[in-house]
Amino acid sequence: MLSLNNVSVAYQKTQAVQNVTFELGVGQIGCLLGPSGCGKTSLLRAVAGFEKIAEGQISLRQQLVSAKHSHVEPEKRRVAVVFQDYALFPHLTVAQNIAFGLHEYTRAQKFQRVTELLMLVGLPGYERRYPHALSGGQQQRVALARAMAAKPDLLLLDEPFSSLDAELRDDLAKELRVILKHENTTALMVTHDQNEAFAMADVIGVMDQGRLMQWTDAYALYHRPVNRFVASFVGDGVFLSATIDNNIKLNSGLGVFPINPESGFKQGDKVVFLVRPDDIIHDDESETLAKVVDRSFQGSHILYQLELQHVGHARVLCLALSHHDHQLNELIGIRLDLEHLIVFKDNGDVA
Repeated sequence: MLSLNNVSVAYQKTQAVQNVTFELGVGQIGCLLGPSGCGKTSLLRAVAGFEKIAEGQISLRQQLVSAKHSHVEPEKRRVAVVFQDYALFPHLTVAQNIAFGLHEYTRAQKFQRVTELLMLVGLPGYERRYPHALSGGQQQRVALARAMAAKPDLLLLDEPFSSLDAELRDDLAKELRVILKHENTTALMVTHDQNEAFAMADVIGVMDQGRLMQWTDAYALYHRPVNRFVASFVGDGVFLSATIDNNIKLNSGLGVFPINPESGFKQGDKVVFLVRPDDIIHDDESETLAKVVDRSFQGSHILYQLELQHVGHARVLCLALSHHDHQLNELIGIRLDLEHLIVFKDNGDVA
């Protein structure tokens, strides 16, 4: 449905997006994930047709819509956009907002489509209400229904949950995925929130400084990041230093661990490996001790920040069941449980 090939976007002499390539299949939900200023919104606007591209090609349904010297206008792309601020018409009712783009539908067809979408987004009976009488979550549902009304080939979502509180964001993201899958809608979302990306997307692209670092599913991003930026941005964790020993194993203060023989590392290499909170297991029988330097109670679990006593006072995170209730400065036993060892060359900026 959507294909980008070496796409670059520039504003005057500043490149906002550089050489981005990816594809979305029919009915897939994709997400561009990254920090503010990474180029994800510029890329979304280029797909919508709001921005011209400097290099590369964008195709929809295998038809070229953007290139360096050609540009199909947004209204001719069969692409719909849901904006951060919903952009509902305040003087129109919910039904009139949803039906706004259904120019070729008869009155009966409009009524049927509006009724169908209100059921789908969980707002039956709201036809005659006005946007000001709706909550933020309800307004977002109406904006989604309006965008989907004419059955676009591609739906674009620009930080769609940014103005909602955290709990509502999570719930709405899951609901929105169900709705899009029900309609078999191909969608591309932009967000800086990895929880939204995980809840919504089939495939996620992590962006940094205008470049697409990795385009894959959530599991691979978390367990097989291609570089340190992706590893740091997705999930929590810290990097610890280690060396490669003469058996081509990772030798660290937390133990010796096998690594992929095809990793390319050789004896004597200085490396760093990623330790996530779920890799550190609380174990009172362990001889490896760590001091509690911070703690965050999270109901069923406590997230501890621990200072390792024999690894240069490096700090790691440990997610432990909350009945293990340890206080600041207490020494606790830990062990490492690494199923997927993530190792990179050491550039000298970790413990």
